[in-house]
Amino acid sequence: MRRPLVAGNWKMHGTRASVAELIKGLRQLALPTGVEVAVMPPCLYISQVLAGLDGKAIAVGAQNCAVEPMQGALTGEIAPSQLADAGCTMVLVGHSERRLILGESDEVVVRKFAAIQAAGLVPVLCVGETREQREANKTLGVVGGQLAAVIDALGVEALKNAVVAYEPVWAIGTGLT
Repeated sequence: MRRPLVAGNWKMHGTRASVAELIKGLRQLALPTGVEVAVMPPCLYISQVLAGLDGKAIAVGAQNCAVEPMQGALTGEIAPSQLADAGCTMVLVGHSERRLILGESDEVVVRKFAAIQAAGLVPVLCVGETREQREANKTLGVVGGQLAAVIDALGVEALKNAVVAYEPVWAIGTGLT
């Protein structure tokens, strides 16, 4: 079984100054043994975070990537190969905000998942249900469907070099547990 992973998604927060403060705090942390630690800053600050955490056992990942693994003509997107070149080791995919607010379908999630792995990075597949789905006892169906989309398209072996992160949508920022 894989070591537990504690990852912090910084979402759309940060300035160069506040990121420098976060790096300073992270450098002072005594990291737990037996637990992998990662941060996912906004893409704009990945280089700053990588440089600031150099030598510290904290992985740096990206919050998103393009559906194609290599560079190309997708204005505004970032290829997983570029993220690997920058020093990232993992990429979030399927985050509820991208699914619900930006309309990313299971098909897009699968394409990104495959592109991430093709670039040698670890996909962190986010799965989870909304409060309405939970209250309707649809949790297993929703989460199972999100996992099945990847497994059906890429095979169960694709999960061997991936992280599955259960993030119930109803618990994000609500105070509910």
